[in-house]
Amino acid sequence: MKVYTKIVSLAFLFSVFIGHAQSEEKTAETKPKENSSEETVTKTIRIKGANGEEKIITEQQIITKKSELQLNPDEEDEDTNRTAVYSPQEVSIKNAGKTSSEKLYSSIPNGSGFIFTIIDENGEKMLKARPLSNGYYLVNFGGNNNSLGHFDESKNLILETYDATSDSIVSSSYKLKQL
Repeated sequence: MKVYTKIVSLAFLFSVFIGHAQSEEKTAETKPKENSSEETVTKTIRIKGANGEEKIITEQQIITKKSELQLNPDEEDEDTNRTAVYSPQEVSIKNAGKTSSEKLYSSIPNGSGFIFTIIDENGEKMLKARPLSNGYYLVNFGGNNNSLGHFDESKNLILETYDATSDSIVSSSYKLKQL
C-alpha cells in the first residue's frame, strides 16, 4: 500500500511540473480600455401653414463619444501607484434620417390619364388616374379602392374618398414634389 501511494503521489507531482512547464507566460501588450457612450437625439419641428395645415419634421441623430483610459504619462518613472487619465474624446454624429408628415405627389402622363406616385407617412404608393368631366379624375389605389381627385389653384392634388366606417368623405391633400 505504501508503494502504491508513493507511485500515485509521484505521478501527481510530475503532472503538476509538466503542466507548469508547458504553460506559456502571456506577456502580450494590454490594450487600453475604452470609455464610450451613445446617445440618440430626436428633434421634432412643427410648422403651421397659412391654410391651417400642420407639417411635422422629425430628425434623429446618434451621437457616440469615445475616449481611452490610459496611464498617466507624467508618472512613467514610477512602477506602482500610477493614476489613470482619459484621452480627449472622439465624438461622431450619425444622422439616422428625417421623416416628414408632408404629403407629396408626382405625376407621369400616360395615354389614358396619369400615373401618380404619392408619398405620405405610410410610404410611397403608385396610383392610376383616369379623367372624368370638369377636371376631376377617378383615382384607383388598386383593387376596388377608388377615389375622386382634382387639382386646386396651387397644383395640389386633392383626393376625396368615402369612408364606410364613419359614413363620411375623407379628403387628403398632396403637394407637387419639386425635383
